[in-house]
Amino acid sequence: MTIELFIGPLIGGIIGLITNGIAIRMLFRPLKAIKLLGFTLPFTPGLIPKEKNRIAKSLGNVVAGTLVNEAVVKKGLLSQEMDEKITRALNTWIEKNHDSEQTLREILFSFTGEEQGLDLLDKTTTKITSLSYERMNNLQLGNVLSEVAVVEIVSNLQGSMFAMLINDSLIHSAKVKIAEIIDHLIESRGEEILENIVNTETESLLDSKLCDLYNRYEAKLPEATQWVLSTYHQVVEKNIGTMLHALDLSQLVEDQINGFDVLEFEKNHS
Repeated sequence: MTIELFIGPLIGGIIGLITNGIAIRMLFRPLKAIKLLGFTLPFTPGLIPKEKNRIAKSLGNVVAGTLVNEAVVKKGLLSQEMDEKITRALNTWIEKNHDSEQTLREILFSFTGEEQGLDLLDKTTTKITSLSYERMNNLQLGNVLSEVAVVEIVSNLQGSMFAMLINDSLIHSAKVKIAEIIDHLIESRGEEILENIVNTETESLLDSKLCDLYNRYEAKLPEATQWVLSTYHQVVEKNIGTMLHALDLSQLVEDQINGFDVLEFEKNHS
């Protein structure tokens, strides 16, 4: 009697094991359709080989559209936790290298290589020069500096024999002329002058040793850290959409799944 109690569940378990094995095998096999007298036999090929492309495309769309879309990635990259990780990494790096005799140039080239480092520096200085020149033009420096220059000139002439010659018409004419000279100088040589300044300051900075920079700017390290975080946020906000579009995560996932070996996949999940 006791044995009979176990026979039913045991037989049921064996049957279940066999049917589950058959079902799993039918998911993966056969790999290709089997034809008989011109007709394709049912359940051939197996479900996964047959629907592999559709499954890959669907998973790619789900991953790119829901799991790892722009909002999700941006939320992760701009989170407080990420800011704290960046801050810790910066502080750790500074603590480790604050007494180093290496120059900024040597450190940069150690990460990028000399050729790529020089190319990066060239692009960076060009961008800085371009932005600075654009802002300088927007400031209308001709009008601003001519106002300052005329006030200084009038102040210096007070008490002299030329003071009686000064009137509003002369002051206005002087402002206009000085503004024209400054605007012409900015237009013709402003970008060149800025480029020389940027290049000179960049070279000086790159040749500075880390230990000297640390001693010089130690008090401003918190401000520098905030600048790094602010710049990081701006870069992510501005470029994450373009980066994800260029990455084409949906196609990447689809290609990866289509590249799977069905037999190897069966082996790992059977």
